[in-house]
Amino acid sequence: MNTLIIFDLDGTLADTREDLALAVNLVRKSFELPELSLGEIVQYVGGGRDLLMQKSMHDSPEADHDEACDRFTEYYNKNLTVKTYLYEGVEETITDLAERGYHLAVLSNKPGDMCREITEYFGLSRYLVTTMGGGDVASTKPAPEGVSEVIRRAEEKGFKKEDNNVWMIGDHHTDMQVAVNAEMRSIFCTYGFGRKQGLSSDYEISDIREVLEIV
Repeated sequence: MNTLIIFDLDGTLADTREDLALAVNLVRKSFELPELSLGEIVQYVGGGRDLLMQKSMHDSPEADHDEACDRFTEYYNKNLTVKTYLYEGVEETITDLAERGYHLAVLSNKPGDMCREITEYFGLSRYLVTTMGGGDVASTKPAPEGVSEVIRRAEEKGFKKEDNNVWMIGDHHTDMQVAVNAEMRSIFCTYGFGRKQGLSSDYEISDIREVLEIV
């Protein structure tokens, strides 16, 4: 099957909210700041680590941003998969798509090493052409560079880019915007914790298994 499907990670394949929130609040505690609610932290997820920490430390502008990011990386790396879990149907959907011959990949704004540890932990990496995240290329979604690199790696494994044979699946407006910027078809996941922010998509799904009926 000469089709490439690129998945976001957080809010699309895995519910990572509680582990992310724990790391954010550990950073805040280390700066002697009060905890933020899970709901508030989730609103800041999707733009990558630096933006997450910038927003999460909004009430302490004097705090060293680089130090906050370093502490987040340290704390989160220790707790990547404590409470994180795959959404229902993800494993069977990925397995089914792989067995049908689809080329599959993950492209997230979360640091790439963290993404790879998560996909490896849950046994997804064996089905993926690549898992990429923040820091693997110069810019994050919605810039198209990450998509271009995913396509390049897929082509090394037999994929051939044609019109309308690359899909972006995600729960965040950055996923829908990168689909526009990189001229991909798109599926928005309404079950995730991101927001579409008025952007359009080719399809919307409330369950990851619906992908099997679309692509």
